[in-house]
Amino acid sequence: MAELVPPRFRAAHEAGILEFSRGPAASRRSSERGTLFGLRKNGTEFPAEGSFSKLEVGGERILTVMLRDITARERAREALQRTNAEIEAFSYSVSHDLRAPLRHVAGFVELLSKNASGRLDDQGRRYMGIISDATRHMGALIDDLLAFSKMGRTEMQCSTVSLDRIVKEAIRSAEADTAGRLIAWEVAPLPSVHADPSMLRLAMDDLISNAVKYTRPRTSARIEIGVENGDPRESVFFIRDNGVGFDARYAGKLFGVFQRLHRVDEFEGTGIGLANVRRIIARHGGRTWAVGDVDKGATVYFSLPHGEESP
Repeated sequence: MAELVPPRFRAAHEAGILEFSRGPAASRRSSERGTLFGLRKNGTEFPAEGSFSKLEVGGERILTVMLRDITARERAREALQRTNAEIEAFSYSVSHDLRAPLRHVAGFVELLSKNASGRLDDQGRRYMGIISDATRHMGALIDDLLAFSKMGRTEMQCSTVSLDRIVKEAIRSAEADTAGRLIAWEVAPLPSVHADPSMLRLAMDDLISNAVKYTRPRTSARIEIGVENGDPRESVFFIRDNGVGFDARYAGKLFGVFQRLHRVDEFEGTGIGLANVRRIIARHGGRTWAVGDVDKGATVYFSLPHGEESP
């Protein structure tokens, strides 16, 4: 085995093997002890992944060590890191380069409104309002697009998460939009799931915010949150409302970036929320879909794999 390990690592490797042989563990992966390197016949080193195991046969302890060359995987990881760095630089450039002219437009509109509003007729003031609203909307689009881009690159930190708690927190966060409204919340007991808590909270914020928004025309709104069990591989969750719904023919567009099925003057938003939900759930190994009908409400579904199957 020693000839498979670079000379500079042999002493540490042998000490590790001795420690493992004397310990209670029946197996161990090299990832538990940091980066491992192997040695090719031509003397070059390569990043490796090792598996160590031991068993008793006829009263004799046998140790097995397996080394796997992970050069291709490491190169792919490094390429992904470079790509992410490039995207980060591009995102910063987009943010800076697009925001600068927007600030100028917004600033000059404000100056014009203060200094020349009296010389404008009603139509001119209406045009000023349209320009001002458009710059604010464009700023929101940039913010949401950058957040969407970042979501695809953020490293996941998965753990056991109480979906009950996540939903309660998201409902509390929506109180500013629900104040003064009559909303019947029907929240079923929800299980704990294996997920990134921050990402899952963001997804629930978007889903509950949508339900609150699209039930706004209802005198008495109803929002139901629950789970459908039955598939041994995954749990299916849903958020159902009695809001304005949508044309089922365009259900496929709901989760697209900047895709909206309602006019901005009807319901505010940028068309990023559900796209973000789909990206978050997909990164957990789940699915997203929706059903609805015009003026008859909508139900958004998402699934999460059981156990620790999600990445």
